[in-house]
Amino acid sequence: MAYEIEEAKRLVVEAGKKLIETGLIARTWGNVSARISDEQFVITPSGRAYEDLTPDDIVTVNIADCSYEGDIKPSSEKGVHAAAYRHHPTVDFVIHTHQKAATIVSITGMEIRNVYKEFAPVLGDKIPSAKYAMSTTESLRKKVETCIMMNPSSRAILLRHHGTLCMGDSYDDAFDIALTLEKCCEKIIKDNFLRHSWGNVYNAEDKRNFYLKKQNAGSMPGEICDLGSSVLNGSMFTLTVGGETVDIDLETGLAINGIAPKCAKIHREIYLSQNCSLISHITDPATVAVSCTGKPMIPMIDDFAQIAGTDVKCAQWVDGDTDSCAKSIAKAANSRNAVLVKGCGALITGNNDGDMEALKIIMNKASEAVIDVNIFNREHYVPKMECFLMRTVYLAKYSKQIDKK
Repeated sequence: MAYEIEEAKRLVVEAGKKLIETGLIARTWGNVSARISDEQFVITPSGRAYEDLTPDDIVTVNIADCSYEGDIKPSSEKGVHAAAYRHHPTVDFVIHTHQKAATIVSITGMEIRNVYKEFAPVLGDKIPSAKYAMSTTESLRKKVETCIMMNPSSRAILLRHHGTLCMGDSYDDAFDIALTLEKCCEKIIKDNFLRHSWGNVYNAEDKRNFYLKKQNAGSMPGEICDLGSSVLNGSMFTLTVGGETVDIDLETGLAINGIAPKCAKIHREIYLSQNCSLISHITDPATVAVSCTGKPMIPMIDDFAQIAGTDVKCAQWVDGDTDSCAKSIAKAANSRNAVLVKGCGALITGNNDGDMEALKIIMNKASEAVIDVNIFNREHYVPKMECFLMRTVYLAKYSKQIDKK
């Protein structure tokens, strides 16, 4: 039964906050909607942070043609939501997420057949996979709609390289589907590792070392060099390494107060060559493992292409050759917002805290994807042209829109 419009808007706002709390989405990734009649639904606006949404920000959209009321632009994925309501008369709440485990499984292109018994009461026996199309496009809407039509009993769909579509008869039902799907995909990933490694008990560290062995890249490092984090302020930057903070003159590279650590050269070269004001060193285990291979990261997830770059290169840091290495790292980071440093994780760059948080999340998710999809032996990549287009649009429009408020 459709919601009254005020209740629907309230629930959509509440859902956005709950999705962030549960880790199913971050920043403005994904979108939420609720049916208000056989002809209309309400949906989250485009490019607005969920934490700040109010019912007045929620947009009313017509199911038939996706036209909308008011001056606020609805989510660019409104057509996908309209398709769900059009083909499922009992569906009254739809959540599109970019949740980690389900997105990773989506990359393989496999549909989930014979869903585990403990998850089948919520998910049914099969989770289909919609063919890939670039996000926000009419092509994506058509492919998702085709998948919905071909799988009328499925209330969850994997969107290849992108995320999920969870269609519930109510707010609670949609969340139950999304959370259960994530648990199901986490179990699929774990069981796949055990099957390929002949292990008995799942352990994330064992999985990373198994991946590195497959890559002939040794094992996880015992220690990781601290490459520091910094903030640019005019003609100087403040660098923090090992809990110690020092101000560095950007022009000379000399410390203003104290002694400049060697990694200051990296930060200086990046600031001199890139339009950014923040640099941070990330060392989550998955990103470190991928950096150990010395190979670049090619987008398997479209968020990664948008936020980090059309690829992320890997450079090396050697204490004895710091000038040359710093220049190489900065060059590898050029036109990107991340660079892998072999055996040390990655450096990410941005201009505000939102940028940096998004980069931390997407680098971790993309690194986990590199490891897991390699173990699946089903490595598939987002087409290069789509990567370029998404990156261009993100830099020109979305990254600016998110910080307007």
